Amino acid sequence: MMTKRDSGLSIAVGFVMVLMVIAMIIGMWAVVGIPEQIRDAEEYHAVKVTNAFLDYKIAVDNLNQSGNRWAGVSVSMLIPAASAYADGALFMEEGVGTLSIDVDGTLYSTAEISRLYTTFGTTNTRIGYEAGGVYRNDYGSAVWVTPPSLTIDNSSGDIYVNMVIPKMQGSFAVGSSEGIPVDTLLVNPSSPSLGPEYHMITITYEADDRWDALLWSAFFNEINETNIWNPVEGVSIESSMPTQTSASLKITKDSSANLYLTMTTPEYRVDVRGV
Repeated sequence: MMTKRDSGLSIAVGFVMVLMVIAMIIGMWAVVGIPEQIRDAEEYHAVKVTNAFLDYKIAVDNLNQSGNRWAGVSVSMLIPAASAYADGALFMEEGVGTLSIDVDGTLYSTAEISRLYTTFGTTNTRIGYEAGGVYRNDYGSAVWVTPPSLTIDNSSGDIYVNMVIPKMQGSFAVGSSEGIPVDTLLVNPSSPSLGPEYHMITITYEADDRWDALLWSAFFNEINETNIWNPVEGVSIESSMPTQTSASLKITKDSSANLYLTMTTPEYRVDVRGV
C-alpha cells in the first residue's frame, strides 16, 4: 500500500522527468531548428539582395543608354546589406582586377575593374556588381547571376565584338544593421566606338583573387561552349586560363569574315548616403 511519502516522491520524480523532456525538446530545437531557421532566413535575404543588385545594374546601365547620355545624371538605390540575424556591410573597391584587350598581337586598351559588393549572414555570403555583371559568392566559390556585357554578333557577314566596360570610382566600407543608400553618378558618358577591321581579338582578365579569375574563366568558357553548339559564322573562339589568377578569351576571324571591336566605357562615381 503506497504511503503519503511515496506518493509525494512519485510526483517529484514525474515533475523532474517532465522538465527533462522539455529540456530535451528545447535542446533539439536549438541544435536543429534554429540553425535551419537561420539558413532559411538568410537564403531568402540573399534573394532580396540579389534582386537589389540586378535592379542596380539595370539602373546604372540605363544612365548611359541612347537618349540618356549626359553627365550629371544619377540613380539612388537602397542595398539591403543586413540580414534578419546579422549586420551586413557594403564595400566599394577600385582596381580589383585588370581587363586587357589585345588586337592582332598589340595591346589596344586596358581597364581597371572596380567592385561594389555586400557581405552578410553567418555564412559570409557575398553578392556584388563587377564589370557590368552581378555575381554571388558562397564559401569562396562565385557564379554569375548575370554576366558582364560582352556579346559577339554576326551582321551580314561582319562580326562585331561588343563590350561595355563601366569604370566605377569610389572607395568605402560601411557596416549597417539596415539598408544602405547608394548614389551612382554618371561622370563621363560614352558612346560605342568602332575600331578598324582586325584579324584576332584577345580579352584577358587579371584578377587579384583566384575565385575572381575562376569566375571570369567560367564566363569565357560559356561563350566558347555557346559558340561550339550554336556557332557564330566567321570566327573561332578559344578560352583558357594562362595563370592561376587570369582568364583569357581569343576570338579569331576566318578568311571571309570582317572582325570589328566596339567598346563603350562610361565612368561613374559611387558614394553612400545617410550612414
